Amino acid sequence: MGFLFEYKAGQQQQAAYNYNADINERNAKTADQEAAQLIFSEEQNIVEFRQQFSDLQDAQAQAFRYNGWIAEEGTPLKVALASAQEADEEIATRRYNAAVGGQQLREQGVQERMQGTLNRMYGKSAATAGKARAFQSLIQTGTAIAGVA
Repeated sequence: MGFLFEYKAGQQQQAAYNYNADINERNAKTADQEAAQLIFSEEQNIVEFRQQFSDLQDAQAQAFRYNGWIAEEGTPLKVALASAQEADEEIATRRYNAAVGGQQLREQGVQERMQGTLNRMYGKSAATAGKARAFQSLIQTGTAIAGVA
């Protein structure tokens, strides 16, 4: 009867490893979703930043005009171009940081999937080991019965 316990123990270990693998897969999907959300969110922030920058440019031009300067030439133009360059650099930096953050999250997902695959392999190995122990127990029981008879 001990062989049944060995067999069941292997099956239960496999079930536990498969459960862990399912959790790993869920974590991987979550990481992928977080990566997509991070990039989407940063693009939304960039849209907002562009609107704020447009308002700043308008205010700069208005201030120059108020002081009697022509806002589209000379020093005001240089200030506007420098501001635009800084805004472009800010947007590029934000996109780069979002891409790096997204890649890190996707890499977490890859790691989780690999761990899930490993857990499934451990589960198969545990089930096979349980069957082998059950078979060994069955042979030992049979040998003991044959020795008594």
